Amino acid sequence: MFLKKIEMQGFKSFADKVIIHFDDPVTGVVGPNGCGKSNISDAIRWVLGEQSVKSMRGSSMTDVIFNGSENRRKVNLAEVTLVFDNEERALNSDYEEVEVTRRLYRDTRESEYLINKTPCRLRDIHDLVMDTGLGRDSLSIISQGTISHFAEAKPIDRRLIFEEAAGVSKYKKRKIESINKLERTRENMERMQDIVDEIERQVNSLKRAAKKALLYKDKKSMLEAVEVSVLVRDIKDLTEANEETQSQLFKMDAEIASLETSEGVYDNELESMKKELNDMDHAVSKAQETMMSFIREIGVLESRKIEIEERRKYTLEVGDKKAKQQEMLALLNDARLEYEDRKSRHESLNAEVELLVEESYERNRKMADQAQSIANLRGKIQQLSSRLDIVSSRLERPYESNHGVQAIMDNKQSLFGVHDTVSNVFEVSEGYETAITTALAGALMHLVVDDDKAAVNAINFLKNNRAGRATFIPLTVSKPRYVNQDALLVANHAKGYLGVASEFASNGEVYNDLRDSLLGNVMVVDTIENANVLAKRVQHNYKIVTLDGDVIHRGGIMSGGRNRQNNTSSLTLKRDKEQLENELRIAKDSLILEENQNHSLSTEHKDAGDILMQRRIALAQLEPLLEVKRSKYERLKQEYEDLNPDQEIEDAEKTEDDVVVQLNSLYMQRDELTTNIALMRERRQGLNQEIQRKEILIRQYRQDLNKLTQKRHECALEVTKNNTRLESSLERLSSEYRMTYDYALENVYDESAEMSREEVMKLRNEINALGNVNLEAPEEYEETNERFQFYGKQLADLKESRDKLLSIIEEMDDIMVTQFKDMFDRINHELPEVFSALFGGGRARLVLEDENDLLNTGIDIDVQPPGKSVQNIRLFSGGEKSLIAISVLFAILKARHVPLCIFDEVEAALDTANVERFANYIRNFSNDTQFIVITHRPGTMAQADVLYGVTMPTKGVSSMLKVRLEDAVEMKERDA
Repeated sequence: MFLKKIEMQGFKSFADKVIIHFDDPVTGVVGPNGCGKSNISDAIRWVLGEQSVKSMRGSSMTDVIFNGSENRRKVNLAEVTLVFDNEERALNSDYEEVEVTRRLYRDTRESEYLINKTPCRLRDIHDLVMDTGLGRDSLSIISQGTISHFAEAKPIDRRLIFEEAAGVSKYKKRKIESINKLERTRENMERMQDIVDEIERQVNSLKRAAKKALLYKDKKSMLEAVEVSVLVRDIKDLTEANEETQSQLFKMDAEIASLETSEGVYDNELESMKKELNDMDHAVSKAQETMMSFIREIGVLESRKIEIEERRKYTLEVGDKKAKQQEMLALLNDARLEYEDRKSRHESLNAEVELLVEESYERNRKMADQAQSIANLRGKIQQLSSRLDIVSSRLERPYESNHGVQAIMDNKQSLFGVHDTVSNVFEVSEGYETAITTALAGALMHLVVDDDKAAVNAINFLKNNRAGRATFIPLTVSKPRYVNQDALLVANHAKGYLGVASEFASNGEVYNDLRDSLLGNVMVVDTIENANVLAKRVQHNYKIVTLDGDVIHRGGIMSGGRNRQNNTSSLTLKRDKEQLENELRIAKDSLILEENQNHSLSTEHKDAGDILMQRRIALAQLEPLLEVKRSKYERLKQEYEDLNPDQEIEDAEKTEDDVVVQLNSLYMQRDELTTNIALMRERRQGLNQEIQRKEILIRQYRQDLNKLTQKRHECALEVTKNNTRLESSLERLSSEYRMTYDYALENVYDESAEMSREEVMKLRNEINALGNVNLEAPEEYEETNERFQFYGKQLADLKESRDKLLSIIEEMDDIMVTQFKDMFDRINHELPEVFSALFGGGRARLVLEDENDLLNTGIDIDVQPPGKSVQNIRLFSGGEKSLIAISVLFAILKARHVPLCIFDEVEAALDTANVERFANYIRNFSNDTQFIVITHRPGTMAQADVLYGVTMPTKGVSSMLKVRLEDAVEMKERDA
């Protein structure tokens, strides 16, 4: 059998699962009205793709789902499965058994189709049964209403049944699809033609714009090459000029500092000298007053001495021997006093000269030592200055060894989102520079940026300029890391533990996460020994650094030691710079102190030399006077011995003359005061000369300082102007041409373009003359032209598709005409015989309304039952119409094999005799066609091999009973 079974559950009145097996050629389905027997034919049509709600006798497709009854709840799913025997390949499938299933869900209203339990489309169901005679427009599945509709249908509507029988439905469907495709193709062609026309206009416009843009780019490229060369030349010249000017500024700063220092020293010395000169004037004036007092006293005493000498001379001339002896003794005593006084003064001066000479030697030694100390200090200052210059230079160019970082920092203004290097965003506590440098390690030179987009932009900049590599840390990905509380508790009780590295770094709030990410889980300890102990206690889970830069990594790996130069980072360089600046300041202060002391010592040495010179002069003047006094004393002593040979001179010399003693004292004081006045006058004269010299020098220093300051100002102004121009050139090079200076110098710079400013202006004028330029025009032209070519090809393809579709439609028309005409003739040939058998005579034939238009002509039926004239089918009674339609159906079955026919009370309008003829005729086709007959007519039931009774024992719920007629007859005969 073709249809082997039906499985239903939840479909209309079949709430429970029902399986109906069709094992016999003719199966009858019987039951009272309203029991649900017609739901079986509805189920078959529903599975085969019926979409008409009206055909399903409902208002909504969900009406096919069991809607409940008084005693049963409604269900959510309707499912029907048809199982076909496809050994003869009646269905369009390679399987010998085909199972078709349809499901419908109440809640979602979703419908599912399955072929052999595999989900499929409704179209696949239609393709499966196409041209099998089971189509929705065929007479294979018909009801009483379908019979009436066929009989009363217009000829053009009746044609569909014959097309299904002729097997042209698939061609017609394909033709309709082809026509629809053709229509869509025409619409697409029209749209495509509009698009092509519009794009063609755009192509012509863009072609002109593209030529203009290419010309602009050529000139712009030439301008770039020339202008970049000019910019590079300017940058080179400005850099060289700045280097030379900076060198001059450095020298001028040194000269200015020296001049200012000298001026300050001389100013102080000048003030001191003027004060000293003023004091000396007062001293000289006072000394002169004292000198006048001495001279007056000496005059008085000399007058007294003269009187005494005159009296003594007189006594020596006229006096007696004794008187002469007394006077001679007095003279001898005066001569002794004068001689001893001069001798004492000579010895004192000689001793003073020797002491002054020894002191001079000592001062010379001190001055030599001080000169050496000054030379050492100057050497130290020069060494410190050189080291400071190196450190400052490294701080000014901290990325010289990392070209990528240097390129980014030099072009920071033209790149968005770039902050600074990690080493520059942190301020480190004093003493912890080495530890933090070690903790940060390679991250010191990483660049901090806003986010990954800024990093990608900077990396592309480095790639485009081949300017090196750099590592970037986006702030958006910095996640803090910390030492856990247990480890901190252990560390806080460990010897030498100083804290977490992040505690010794300060920064802006925006860098908090970055700081904690890099330093938040690093411990700082004073020594490597204590660090090793702590590392064991925390089980080597954290990185530990020491103040000397030793490090114990996670896992226990150690590294340490010291480089020859420990200035490995900007953090330590900053500390070294501060130390060098402090040492340099101390050295300069020491130098000033030493130079001041040396100057004071030099002045002291000069003054002592003047004193020594005066003492030597005084000693030289005293020596002949001493000789005179000695000779006088010896002469008088001899004369006294001649007068009184018996008296001891020593006793005679015991007497003193107060006048002589006073005179000797006054003479000594006068001579010393004279020497001092001469020294002071000489010193005053020297001071005057020195003051005049220093005033001249100061004026000269001030003139030189003013000139040097003015020159320095001009140089500084020139440097500022050059820096402004340099920054402007670098900024233009970076922002306008996206190039670094190094890249431009190596790849673009052309020395021949050095003097091409006029060419730059010429190119700029030519570019300006081009007006508005669409730089994307070449790409747009290429893209639009490509679209134009593409759409042109598409248009050509559409035209080709149209021609192919027209050819296919024409070919299918030929096939349909041939097949339709052949089937029509065959059915028309079989119809008279079938009609005569069912009507008991008469004749019938099919008539084409337009034989010249076989593709669209309607089909009418002219019949002549026995005893009646030829009439149109629409003029007959209902029973006659049904029998005529059944005649046409059987004629189709004879003309073409149909595997399955389902009749739903099609014979209801027939009388008993016609029912029997109808039933008998069914039996004639039962060998080739499977029949499922839903009926309540006994004549039809009698011809069925098996009867299924549909009952409704529970209100609203249908159930099935199966009875084989052979078994029923045997049972009746047995009972009889």
